[in-house]
This record gives sequence, C-alpha cells and structure tokens, in this order.
Amino acid sequence: MIQKINSYWRIKHNLFLLLVSGLCYAQNLQEFAPPAHIKTVLFNTSLDNNGLAVAALDEEITLRFDDTNADDMAYYYTLERKNASWEASNLFRAEYMEGYDDLRIQNFSYSVGTLQPYIHYTLTLPNAQTRITKSGNYVLKIWDEDRNLVIQRRFVVLDPKVNLGVRIQRAQNMDVIETHQSVQFSLSTEGLNIRLPEQELQIFVVQNQQWQTWTNVGKPTYTMGNKLEFTHKLETLFPAGNEYLFFDTQELRSGGGNVAYVLRDELYQSILNPQWVRSGRPYTFAPDINGAFWINTFQGADPFTEADYTEVLFSLFAEDFLFDAEHFVVGNFNQHIKNETNKLAYNEETGRFEVKIALKQGIYNYKFTSRDLEGNDYDHLISGSYWPTENSYWVLVYYRKLGARCDELIAVGNASSANIGL
Repeated sequence: MIQKINSYWRIKHNLFLLLVSGLCYAQNLQEFAPPAHIKTVLFNTSLDNNGLAVAALDEEITLRFDDTNADDMAYYYTLERKNASWEASNLFRAEYMEGYDDLRIQNFSYSVGTLQPYIHYTLTLPNAQTRITKSGNYVLKIWDEDRNLVIQRRFVVLDPKVNLGVRIQRAQNMDVIETHQSVQFSLSTEGLNIRLPEQELQIFVVQNQQWQTWTNVGKPTYTMGNKLEFTHKLETLFPAGNEYLFFDTQELRSGGGNVAYVLRDELYQSILNPQWVRSGRPYTFAPDINGAFWINTFQGADPFTEADYTEVLFSLFAEDFLFDAEHFVVGNFNQHIKNETNKLAYNEETGRFEVKIALKQGIYNYKFTSRDLEGNDYDHLISGSYWPTENSYWVLVYYRKLGARCDELIAVGNASSANIGL
C-alpha cells in the first residue's frame, strides 16, 4: 500500500534529489514503447556494438526484432529526417534519400526449438531499395500491415568534417562535486568557412546511449581562432549515477550471474537475487556495459533464432520512503521507458517490490528508477549518484551554413569516465 513519507525522509532526501536530478533535458521527440508482442529490438552498426546508433554515410546499420505472436505479419519501414533538435525537417525525400522507403521487410526467420515461438525480423540500411545521401538525424519507423506503428528508433548519420576531442572530468561545483561528472571538449573548425559559430553550429551531449539525456550544450566557453573550447559548463554537467546491475541468462536451465534459481512453467522463470537501495551507501565499483544488453544462448548456434525467452523476476527490498513513489526497471532493453510493463508492485509476502518481464536469453544491464505521485522522475533515488561511476558520453556537432535548409552532422566524439579520478 502507499504510505505517506515521514518528515525525516523529506529532510534527508529532498536535498539529495536536487543534487542528482540533473538538468532538464531538451526533447522534441519522445521514445516509443513497442506493443507487448514486439520484443528484443536491437539497432546497431555491428553485431558487437551496443553504443549509440551512429553510422557513417553508406555504413550499414541493422535493426532486429522478434514478433512473439509468430503469425507471419507483414512489416514495413519508413524513414523520417529531423533537424538537430529532432523537430521535423523541411527537406523533400529526394534531397536526403535515393530510392524508396515504405517497403516490406523481406528478411525474417522462425525460432528453432524454443518454448516461446517467435519470428525474427532483420532490416539493414542502406539496401538495394533505400540509401541515405545526407548526414543528420533520422527516425526509423516500423509499421504492421494495418498501419499501426510498432517500432520507432532514432539514429544519426555522420559525414565527418572537423576534429573533436572529448574528455570527462569531475564536477568543479562544490554542490555537486560528489555526484556529477563534467563533459569537456574542444572543436577545431579548420577547413570550414564558419563565420558565426554560435548561429551555424549546434552541439549536443548524450550519456550512455540514452536518448532521454539529449542536451544542448549552448555556447562555447571561449573561442581562439578556429578552436572552440567547452569547459566547466552547467549544460555539460551530468549526474554520474551508479554502475548498472546485471544478470546472465545464457544458460537457461541453471542460470548465470545474479540468477538465484530457475523454475519451469510455460516458460523458464529466472529469479534474480533481490537488490537493496544503494543510495546513501558507499560506492562500489562493478564492471558494467552502461545499460546495454547482449543476446546469446549456450543451447544453440544462432542466438537470434535459437535463444529462448525467460520470465525474469526483478525484486527490490522495501524501505519506508519507497512507498511514496512508483518504481521501474529500466535499461537499453526497454529504452529506459517507464510504463506499466516494467513497474514494480509491492509483494506483502516477500516484503519486496517486484516485477516479472519476459526477456530473451543473454546478458543484461538494468537499474531501478522512480516517479513520484506528482509525475516527477528521479533516476537516481534508488541507485544513488557517485562521481567515480564509469559512464560513456557522446558529443554530436551539427552544422547549418548560413542560408542552408538543414542541419548536417559533421563530428561525433566519444569518451568514457573510466579514468576520471586519475
């Protein structure tokens, strides 16, 4: 049941939430949660890449997903170009694409030897029918044969034209020095005839492949000729969070890391070790993959069609202050979206908040996030935020020449905070 939090919690936690909540991230495009039968959406430039969906012009990027209805549904794909802020572009399709979209996905295969039947779909861009010709922001949409939207994913296409160097440092502001990290970078515009960089350039930062953290960094700290420096800016301060939790279901019958035990019903059930609230406790380093997940199975050769689904039970030991908010399990596997599918419910028998989610075999990162009864989100209430946490950051530079009609992506930089304390 929901209880009112006491005054002690308010005093102790309100200040903490102000420190770790971070900036209000600018978003003109919201993430879209697929319907229940569309699962395990992977969108990468290679099979081993769980980074941001960034592809150079003519570099292949591949979308994979499963349909657990397994009823031979026809799916179609469309592409939409966006400007740097993810608002609609005014370009015609012929100005950024050769060929056609709104075509049926032809590459699909059936699951083999699994308790959960599914059809696995694969789409690779560019292909014989569709080729993107201009760098920038894009949205890939997948529609079923009834024209219902089932998948929406962002990606960016890069045409590198300038040099970009990125580094991560501890925050200098004493109010957040224990909880935040600072993204700093330098940009050389040599070779481009940029007369008004504050008008012609837009620069954004993303933390850990999580599009919800998309942040405009604003003006450079200072400019020296063709070199723009961005240092110790409020816009590039990010809550460090905590290392992600993980579990391993590659071995379905006995379970792997952080799987307490496995049950068998209509599907296998992987019962994870229950977790504690980590906020307010000492930081402990644990290697993670920054929220990503890898699909794999020890029971077959092709994980995309031979990996099975298991019902994963997540649980969190209850503390008094948790009863005044809703809590969710998030990671790249669900795009960090909070909804009813991944919301925890209190179980009086176990004294824990719990939720069960069907996930394909593999290795997963996850964490618990919260939303209060007024709809305010707190991503670090349960996990805490600690400056030594290892995170990856992506810096994206867009250029629109004076008089031009679109933003082009001319540089992408990436850095990790792994050595932030050195």
